[in-house]
Amino acid sequence: MDSKNGQIRGIMILAILICATLATAFALSPLGRGTYTYEIHNFSSYDELVDFLSRNYENYTGYGWLCEDAPRVAFSKSGAAEADSNGGSSVDFSKTNIQVEGVDEPDVVKTDGTYLYIVAGQKIFIVKAYPPEEAVVLSEISLDSDVALSNIFINENRLIVFGTSYRYPIDYAEFEGCWWGGVSTTVITIYDVADKENPEIVKDIEVDGWYFDARMIGDYVYVIATEYSYNIYRILEGNETINIPEITIDDATTTIPADQIYYVDIPERLDTMTHVISINIFDDEVYQKSFLLGSAQTMYVSKNNIFLVYTRYDYAYPLIKSYYNAYEEKTILHKISINDGDITYIAQGEVPGRVLNQFSMDEHDGFFRIATTVGNVWDSEVKSSNNVYILDKDLNRVSEIEDIAPGERIYSARFMGGKAYLVTFKKVDPFFTLDLSDPHNPKILGKLKIPGYSDYLHPYDENHIIGIGKDTAEALDASKESRNLDFAWYQGLKIALFDVSDFENPKEVAKIIIGDRGTDSPALQDHKAFLFDKEKELLVIPVSLFEISDEIKEQYDNYTGSMYGEFTFQGAYVYQLSLENGFEYKGRITHLDDEDVLKSGWYGYWGSSSIRRSLYIGDVLYTISDNMVKMNDLETLSEINNIELA
Repeated sequence: MDSKNGQIRGIMILAILICATLATAFALSPLGRGTYTYEIHNFSSYDELVDFLSRNYENYTGYGWLCEDAPRVAFSKSGAAEADSNGGSSVDFSKTNIQVEGVDEPDVVKTDGTYLYIVAGQKIFIVKAYPPEEAVVLSEISLDSDVALSNIFINENRLIVFGTSYRYPIDYAEFEGCWWGGVSTTVITIYDVADKENPEIVKDIEVDGWYFDARMIGDYVYVIATEYSYNIYRILEGNETINIPEITIDDATTTIPADQIYYVDIPERLDTMTHVISINIFDDEVYQKSFLLGSAQTMYVSKNNIFLVYTRYDYAYPLIKSYYNAYEEKTILHKISINDGDITYIAQGEVPGRVLNQFSMDEHDGFFRIATTVGNVWDSEVKSSNNVYILDKDLNRVSEIEDIAPGERIYSARFMGGKAYLVTFKKVDPFFTLDLSDPHNPKILGKLKIPGYSDYLHPYDENHIIGIGKDTAEALDASKESRNLDFAWYQGLKIALFDVSDFENPKEVAKIIIGDRGTDSPALQDHKAFLFDKEKELLVIPVSLFEISDEIKEQYDNYTGSMYGEFTFQGAYVYQLSLENGFEYKGRITHLDDEDVLKSGWYGYWGSSSIRRSLYIGDVLYTISDNMVKMNDLETLSEINNIELA
């Protein structure tokens, strides 16, 4: 009898624990939808904004403010802040490698076919670049010392510069023992560069929040800045502290009007204020709206919409799932319409998993497609898996392909019209071809398993895809046996050409391997470092080369597995790429001399002489580092000229 009572008590205790766990999990994460309307609203006053933040952040105390008597920053309602082609050359020239045609992306190097505009060493250099024999630095632009430069646009004679700075809402001298890191701000400066030797500022804008990213469509630049809501509203020991976001246009500072701050009625902690600014760069019109959203981690922009996404982790059922899977991953989507400067919030949605980067997303024929990974590759209890979801214009899910390549994660994705390509990896590289022509019935049509993986996929033409990533070697033990070692060692760079003309049977038709383990390229993570031109049969990437000597390879029977090579080179590798001949090595260009290579070791990858970008103007190949611009003949690669950047 006592044994039975003990069993009953044990069951009751376990049930109470499970219920408490579920209740705690529900409290920690907004899994229920409740009575939320999911509609967009704006605030009618700052008092309404403060009340909203107070209700949502009543437990957010002590972040950033370290003050015994933190001041309440005064605020008052104010009015709204008033405030495609590049010209320059008749020769052909390469442009920034972008994701969406007609949607330009900012970069550290831009050209109009005659001049180069280069961000280097916290300066912007304007260089007359063509013809190369006349190359010269015409001017240098330095922003204020407290502005960290990020990147730029060029559009005809307008140079748009982005950076990040800080402002400090309180006077430290007035508050003994008070410290605050300040508010990060996004700085946007527009120059008239008609006179390249004497650029003139025509518009100066500063808005609260970190500079997140920007896009340029026609005459309009759209800029995203984000700041945590605890920079706006804090409580310390019951003392309420308010700091209303500000925007400064040409030295005229106003607080952002309450009716230009929006929120979505959703069951989430709205911990980030996202500022969206549109600028007509020729008539200097500035328009701004702000949204209380979750943290923006990745952005995809089409010609009509901005999609901001972030991953949310719902900590549910922690006693049932393993430690690493004690949460449910969800990607939250926010769709914001952009049209000739107008900014309108459209919809919010969600899908399971997390996205890799902007190429994991795409908009086509009114549908939004997104590829995600769920779980952790190394979790022994719950295998990772991969998914592709298709959503309608209101971000409602209409179809999906789930559980792709269990136990692996997405390394790259590319959407092209009614088709998509996906690379997953753990031990070998499955290259998937997907038919998305019917958004209500997507299908995986083909799969190719090969050693290595691709971090970036780039269209060669409609029937061929370029992949750039790493070669791999199967993990072996001391006896050169795999013995169920379920992973592979990444090796040197691998560039491959895939034939997808038979969509159900993709083939790798050409490849090149560069270097050994340790070899890397910024093009793996930054598509703007990748230069390709099909008509010129030109492919150029910056490479940091690490090599293992033939003697050492022979010593280890040509299996070096986890062994790293030694740094031997940094520069641009140049290939001729055609369907007939595949990858033909033409040569390489460096900004380092032999002494630099000998001294640099591992640090050569990070040096100011490391080539970051390459581009062509006419028949000249330009390579750019922080220290130098070098010009080489595009056909022979013989050096024509070089100029130093001071």
